[in-house]
Amino acid sequence: MSSRDSWRRRDPKHPGVADLAEIRIFEDQCTKDYRKYADTVAVSFAVYHTVTTQLKGLDFIGIEHKLISAEGRELTPDIVVLCDKEKKGLIFELKWSLPYREDQLEEKIKELGKYTKPCSDWKPGGKSVDSHDLILVCHIDDVQRTVEMIKKLSETKECAFLKEKGFALWSWTITPPKGGERKEELRLFCAYGETKNEEVERLIQTPGGILIPEAVLTYLRFSLTFVKEKPPVQYTMTILVQYILAPFQQVPEKKSYEIELDWIYEQTKKLFPSWHEYDTSTIQAKRSWIREALERFWELKVIGKIVGKPNTWFIPIPTLRTRRPIQEVICRKLSKLHLKELKRKRRSISAPKPIRHKGPRKEKPLTEYFKA
Repeated sequence: MSSRDSWRRRDPKHPGVADLAEIRIFEDQCTKDYRKYADTVAVSFAVYHTVTTQLKGLDFIGIEHKLISAEGRELTPDIVVLCDKEKKGLIFELKWSLPYREDQLEEKIKELGKYTKPCSDWKPGGKSVDSHDLILVCHIDDVQRTVEMIKKLSETKECAFLKEKGFALWSWTITPPKGGERKEELRLFCAYGETKNEEVERLIQTPGGILIPEAVLTYLRFSLTFVKEKPPVQYTMTILVQYILAPFQQVPEKKSYEIELDWIYEQTKKLFPSWHEYDTSTIQAKRSWIREALERFWELKVIGKIVGKPNTWFIPIPTLRTRRPIQEVICRKLSKLHLKELKRKRRSISAPKPIRHKGPRKEKPLTEYFKA
């Protein structure tokens, strides 16, 4: 072992082999979750593109269109479609990630039952339909265990809808480009079940599934940025750097700026408007998502907080200096912060509790015991 390696092992600030492995695992998962969410956003619009351009007799209603259940409960599935001259409906529910724990996955599948019951307001004025189908769309990484869970739950009375015609599970694959030989493309395919719509089934059962070519996929990625489900924080952080904070970096007039949360929130509403046709108050990015991303940037010491102004942030210029993809840089920083938090937690658990010394016991003189 060289003297340099020996010094590294003794230096507590230098990460050891185990620490480097921990960083790599977290960073890989962080980047993977970013990509899964970004792909789900593209898939969401790919479904919209398919409905509006490749399927006859289907009427796209909206993204996160509000339906009302028989009990008066408000439902907001990801995509709502009318078909068969508005006599029937079709609901798409997209999940960018599904739990690995069986009990949590089971709960997620059971929650789909709310979308299978009769509901109204398919259009303004209380529009109802005779029946409707449900399609769950999940990432290919989750599809195998999701199918296994669906088959298991379909044998129960509560989830009998899972084995009936009218429920289907779709997934997708995205083929990455390879030099000039192969272009990026997305394919939707059916992994379980079937709908009652013949036109939909004809298209999804085509060998190779539904193809979304590169040109369309590129357009889709720039058209929709968020889906209903909360994104991983690294995704929101990347979007803020790329779109909201980017103008300050191009021709900076100052070395830093003070920016309010309300301003950032309003900018996201302008850049990422609602895809809901009838309710323009629905927005893509939630205020809580933005605050979480800013708090994480502050923990990484990328931005600062203004004393006495809890909703104002100190943005240095440049905010992030890098030639690498922004999401990779953010994930690397988050992985190092994760390691610090993990070490801090371990120290708090392993640290011995301080023993309070009472001092030497005082002896009483013998005469004290004979006092009345």
